[in-house]
Amino acid sequence: MDKSHVPRYLDEPTRIILWSVDEVIIFVVPFFILLWGFDQTILGVVTGVVLVLGLRKLKGEQGHYFLYSIMYWHLPAMVRFKSTPPSLYREFLG
Repeated sequence: MDKSHVPRYLDEPTRIILWSVDEVIIFVVPFFILLWGFDQTILGVVTGVVLVLGLRKLKGEQGHYFLYSIMYWHLPAMVRFKSTPPSLYREFLG
């Protein structure tokens, strides 16, 4: 029995049931904040679903790597990538 998994597409993101990991996080965080902080279960579910749909619209056809490139260019102080230089350096001497 071979226990290896071959993804259908090369860049297929990890999924939890039907949603990718970033969509699950976007759903779970406001859900639990509204559930524990304000005891609003239905509002938490509605808010989470609206945020997930908004994230899917933002990702569009580009996929989840599109969000990484947006974060790289617009949030340089918060996001650090291992294999790329900081985005504030626009030209390199070679």
